[in-house]
Amino acid sequence: MREPVDYPDFVVRFYDTVYKQIRSHVDEAYFLDQIAKAKGKVLEIGVGTGRLFSQALKLGADIYGLDVNGNMIKKAKEKIPSEHYCRLWIQNVVTMRLPHKFALILAPFRVFAHLIDVEDQIDCLSRIYEHLEPGGRFIFDMYVPDLNVLTKGRPEQVDFEGEYEKGEKLIRITSANYDLPHQVANVQMRFKWDEDGLEHQAVWEFPMRFYFRYELEHLVRLSNLDLEAIYGDYQENPINKKSQDFVLVCRRRA
Repeated sequence: MREPVDYPDFVVRFYDTVYKQIRSHVDEAYFLDQIAKAKGKVLEIGVGTGRLFSQALKLGADIYGLDVNGNMIKKAKEKIPSEHYCRLWIQNVVTMRLPHKFALILAPFRVFAHLIDVEDQIDCLSRIYEHLEPGGRFIFDMYVPDLNVLTKGRPEQVDFEGEYEKGEKLIRITSANYDLPHQVANVQMRFKWDEDGLEHQAVWEFPMRFYFRYELEHLVRLSNLDLEAIYGDYQENPINKKSQDFVLVCRRRA
C-alpha cells in the first residue's frame, strides 16, 4: 500500500477559501441531492474539511465522514457541534474498518485520483463493497483527461485569486507535468498570501492518477459492484466530446 498524500498546514488553511470559489458551484448541489435521497446512513470518503459533510449534517442527514489526513478532519470538526465529532474518522479507505454499513457511500471531488497503484484501487473498492448495505450505492467522480494537456503539460496558471480574510490577498498558481506510461500527473500548487504586512509563499507538490473511461468501467467490474451508470457531468447527461467529468454510479446487489 502506497503512503497517502499529506496535506500541509497552509493547504488546509486555505482549502475552503479556494474551493468555495472554484468547485462548490460544480458538484455541491448534485452530491447534497444524492445524500438527501439516501434511505439510511451515508459515508463520505475523503471528507476533507467538511465542505459537503457539514452542510448535509445541518440538513439532517445521517452522515459520516472519513479522511486519511488528521489536519483535514480537525478543520471539519470546527464546522460541526462536538456531539457529532464521533461521525468523523481518520482512516485510509484502502484498509478502512468501520462500525456501520451504509445505504450510500460517496467519494466526491476525485478522491480516486489519490489512489496511484492498481492494488490500492481494487482494495478500496473491496472495502467499499464490504461497507455497503445490500442494494446500497457507491458514487464517485473523476476528471476526463485532456489529451492535448497530457502531451504538452499544464504551464503555471492562476486558478484562484481573492481574499482569504478581509484585506488579505491569496493567490494559487497551479501547474502539472504528466508521466504518460504510469498515468500520473505531477502537480505543483504555489500559494502566495499577505499576512502581517508581508507576502508569504509555499509550494505543495503531489501525484494524482488520471483514468480513462473504460479503465474506470473495468475497475468497477473487477469488484463485486455493478456499474449502473456513467455520466458526463453532475446533471447526469451522457458523456460527450465536451464532458469534463466522469460520474459513476455503482450498486451492491440486493
